[in-house]
Amino acid sequence: MRAGHPAPVLGALVLVSLTGCVDQNLKQARKDGIAVVLGDFDDITTSLVALDIASEPWDGFIVQATYDPSDDRLQRGDLALQAEALLTDTEGELDLDNYGTLFVSSGTRGLGATQYNDGTLPDDSIITNTEPLQADTCEFATSAGLLVATDWAYDLIEFCWPDAIEFVGDDTVIDAAQTGVAGSDVLATVNDEKLKADVGDAVTITYDYSAWSVIESVAADTEVLLSGDISYQPSSTEAAKTLTNVPLLVRFAAGNGQVVFSTFHLSAQNPTLQQAILLDGMDGLTRGGGSTTDSGGASGS
Repeated sequence: MRAGHPAPVLGALVLVSLTGCVDQNLKQARKDGIAVVLGDFDDITTSLVALDIASEPWDGFIVQATYDPSDDRLQRGDLALQAEALLTDTEGELDLDNYGTLFVSSGTRGLGATQYNDGTLPDDSIITNTEPLQADTCEFATSAGLLVATDWAYDLIEFCWPDAIEFVGDDTVIDAAQTGVAGSDVLATVNDEKLKADVGDAVTITYDYSAWSVIESVAADTEVLLSGDISYQPSSTEAAKTLTNVPLLVRFAAGNGQVVFSTFHLSAQNPTLQQAILLDGMDGLTRGGGSTTDSGGASGS
């Protein structure tokens, strides 16, 4: 159901030199590495593979991948790399430092109020673990990283950058924006010129599940790449309402980096649109990009 004694002068110089090498290696790893946190509702790795962009998968499943139920491996706990270690590492070794790009998929555990398949079980361990979240994930983009989140991962964006996007509902309540109505495709206006050159003035967006995260408006310095008219239901006791020309895909600068948020699941769109969004809507992603690094960076998935 889905409705992170003084040394002698000579020693100090050597230490500085070695530290400089380590820093340079980390910078190279951050530039090359791409981490994809897999969630229950979205997965962009197929498009990354099609574009020859290497990535490394991290297990963020709440239960199991709904987009590929035939694959028994795509369920919680099956992968060696777990999302909690990536997003809230408290051991002093920041796994995020090995990457330059981070995808957080819709349906990543720890970012919701409760488990969608069992409302009695809490599922907010990451979003409420605020100190390491601020130290690691929120600062990732500001230090020249690219952070991409989709749909139900919106709580992460709202936590880190509350002024960049105005989501529908109470900003202080987890999951409050998850009110979008599915059932029919949305005709979206393409506002970004690079994207428009590849897909045209308008595209059809598929919302494959209801309760998707609705944006009401954005800050002046947040770019709206796609916009359209949508239906949402504020609560189970209220009738559906309509919002016109609201943001569907947005992008904003965060320090030296960039954040991209999509209200829709990238995996639910046609491959041409998926690939255009990856190449045109995100700084630093190029066909054939992403590489294996000695510092634990990306590898083909």
